[in-house]
Amino acid sequence: MSVLAEALAEALPATDKDLVVFDPEARTWSRHPWGQVYARAENVAEQIGHDGSTAVGVVGEPTIEGIATIIGALLSGAALSVLPGPIRGADAHQWAQSTLNRFAGIGVGTVFSHGDHLRLLEKGETSLALHDDVVVAHPQRSTTLSLGSGEFAVLQGTAGSTGTPRTAQLSPSAVLANLRGLSDRISLSAGDIGCSWLPLYHDMGLTFLLAGAVAGIEVWQAPTTAFVASPFSWVRWLTESRSTLTAAPNMAYGLIGKYSKRLTDLDLSAVRFALNGGEPVDCEATSRFGTELSRFGFNPGALSPSYGMAESSCAVTVPVPGAGVVLDEITVATDAGSNQQQLAVLGHAIAGMEVRLRPSADNAGILGREVGEIEIRGTSMMSGYLGQPPLGPDDWFATGDLGYFVDGGLVVCGRSKELITVAGRNIFPTEIERVAAQVKGVREGAVVAVGAGEKAVRSGLVIVAEFRGADEAGARSQVIQQVASECGVVPADVVLLKPGSLPRTSSGKLRRLEVKREMEAAKS
Repeated sequence: MSVLAEALAEALPATDKDLVVFDPEARTWSRHPWGQVYARAENVAEQIGHDGSTAVGVVGEPTIEGIATIIGALLSGAALSVLPGPIRGADAHQWAQSTLNRFAGIGVGTVFSHGDHLRLLEKGETSLALHDDVVVAHPQRSTTLSLGSGEFAVLQGTAGSTGTPRTAQLSPSAVLANLRGLSDRISLSAGDIGCSWLPLYHDMGLTFLLAGAVAGIEVWQAPTTAFVASPFSWVRWLTESRSTLTAAPNMAYGLIGKYSKRLTDLDLSAVRFALNGGEPVDCEATSRFGTELSRFGFNPGALSPSYGMAESSCAVTVPVPGAGVVLDEITVATDAGSNQQQLAVLGHAIAGMEVRLRPSADNAGILGREVGEIEIRGTSMMSGYLGQPPLGPDDWFATGDLGYFVDGGLVVCGRSKELITVAGRNIFPTEIERVAAQVKGVREGAVVAVGAGEKAVRSGLVIVAEFRGADEAGARSQVIQQVASECGVVPADVVLLKPGSLPRTSSGKLRRLEVKREMEAAKS
């Protein structure tokens, strides 16, 4: 049987803790004993067995039935693929057909969904078996399920922000190794409570949920849409749940910290671990979250910038809780001399994982650090991308990220594919984006710096940002001035767009390479 299914079967019926699910329409939380969730999951697994599917697709909000379906797929031994619903402004019918085609393309035979999502999928053309998880994932169960076994537990989409999307094939043992490696690093215990609004189609959201399930702890799960509609709800949920554990991308910490003056009546004293992952860490913004929310009892030491990716199930390096945001101050050579920058230290590799650096010529002017391309291997690694040669257990996987080591662990300084070359000098985009975002009206977390080649209207460094305000010309001039002053390079162009215009992946990451292609394809 699957070791992951076995771990879930051992933990969930035995715990007296609950899964607590948020209903965005009623704006209320509902409690469901994990034992009852397991019974629902058994019914789902039984249906998958009847269908004879070796891969299962799930689409929809994280309702009790939706979460039980995810666990049921893992119990059945089938490979699980979770895909997002339609984004705002998308053609609903086109989304449905595209989703069905994506599922079929990776070998899915059975799809579970509910509500509007299911109704849209049912209108598409497909030979896949479609089920309503509200019907299948019912709580009545009188017989014990025989656990299934399959080669893969999760089929995780990846690399959408940097290239052609691929599907990482993750074995049950790899997923379980990652869950246990993460749990050991943060000393997860029965008394912990987790709270997350992360999407379950993203590796970080799925891992957070499954880590809580395998440990049998109380988990509060809200839809991502509920956070997007009201970002301050996150810290209110932490207060209400008395959560000790949470996780979010850098954008969320920056947003809450920036507007924290509007917050009142919170108690965040229970939070001991707040993972920051999924996108580059803005040290200033993350530290501001800790400082500003300390008046509500939040311990800045709980902040834990980490490194991970879908290819390693999720986590690669994670700091021990309590350290907070550890900074490494670096000197970067520029045409005008040099400037100082701060990068977050992301901790050491979790149990079973190894990290090494392959020498690289691209150090973007960082002085006094041995910068190289990050390569990883270990027990959490994927078996390979779907349709591509397998990745052996001893093979090193080249991440495409550049970084270096300090005493506190790994520091990531950029991606090799995203390096910007201006007049022979290599520049990492993240620092430029951070500086540009300080200009009034420019949306934090919605700035992309790219290097446009000779084919572009303006070659060199181009900054594309979402902007809200009346004085575009003034903002454009200020961006150029601040970037030139702080980063030592003059942008060739600054393009301001209306909010929501920049292309993103389904998990919210900016697609820098797509922006670069659009800039180079633009006509004068």
